[in-house]
Amino acid sequence: MGKYFFSSALLIVIIVFISCSSTQKFILKDPMPGMSLLVGAVLVENVGVDDVYEAITSKINVIVVGKSIVEGKEVVQGYRLKTDEKGYFALANVPPGSYVVKGIEVDLGYGTRMLLTSRWEGNTQIYYPIDTMIDYTVNAWPPAITGKFINLKIRYFHIDAANRVFDQIYNRLEDTPLNLNNVRHTMPDPLEYFQKKFPNSGWF
Repeated sequence: MGKYFFSSALLIVIIVFISCSSTQKFILKDPMPGMSLLVGAVLVENVGVDDVYEAITSKINVIVVGKSIVEGKEVVQGYRLKTDEKGYFALANVPPGSYVVKGIEVDLGYGTRMLLTSRWEGNTQIYYPIDTMIDYTVNAWPPAITGKFINLKIRYFHIDAANRVFDQIYNRLEDTPLNLNNVRHTMPDPLEYFQKKFPNSGWF
């Protein structure tokens, strides 16, 4: 069984869908006492899958896994979030703790649905394609965050024609060239993005 016992008391999988499309507007819920606001962003560059070269931010499913202490017990929770048109995602009122982007689901090229999951070599997280559902296993947790905001920053994925995945984390992008020719990206820090988008929210 290992370090964690996968009972309903210790492993809670919560699937949360956030859609920022025109038919369902994302509303940032007001803060609850002792809870945190989780924010982040995803940028994918498809460099040759289906002979297409493109940058993708919209409607990417993001699998986030968190570990926290709830009522004195260690709990692992999984969240399935969706980016808005600019690549950002948020979830209000998560328990303070340790959170990772376990994987993403993204449409590439002319109809390739790619699932990326991750494993760990030591403390290094490595993303790779899979054919089945992304699990919630985390082998190396980052330090827990106990404050009001949990900022997962901007997760950049470069996927090439051989389905190789290269990833990097950015605080922000400012007219930044990455791997697509003649393409530059500007993306503010996720916390700044949501503060500007929801200036009257109780979080800020």
